[in-house]
Amino acid sequence: MRESFDLGFQLTIGLEGKPSDDPNDAGGFTIWGLAKRYHPEIDANTTVDHAKKVYLEEYWIPQGCDDAPFPFDVCLFDSAVNPQNDPKLPGVGNKELLSENPQNWQDYQLLRMERYLRRSKPEYVKGHVFRVLRLNEEIRKHL
Repeated sequence: MRESFDLGFQLTIGLEGKPSDDPNDAGGFTIWGLAKRYHPEIDANTTVDHAKKVYLEEYWIPQGCDDAPFPFDVCLFDSAVNPQNDPKLPGVGNKELLSENPQNWQDYQLLRMERYLRRSKPEYVKGHVFRVLRLNEEIRKHL
């Protein structure tokens, strides 16, 4: 639901952390969770308002989050932002996970963790799994 976007954005930004330029990250320089490789317009001066606009238009709306109930919408959004598939095609992994017919948002989050275990680079697996666990914790605070 669109009403959840602000919360989803805040939670995802919190999970994405600070600007980084990890040489092992194929996305290169990243700010607000947006990687320069996939968002060439970004730089160190990119504002949170710009990131919010990108996230709404390129992630939230295309993933159908407006039509999903809370907190499923927030899970779909965060999964599109941190996909472990081709970042140029956000949400492909969501379709894959949804094809497994999760019964609720918790099942969906378990499927995400399984995907991270299969597809993340070894040095990122732990961080990706903890990301899902932290998101679950934050969602429970808002239920």
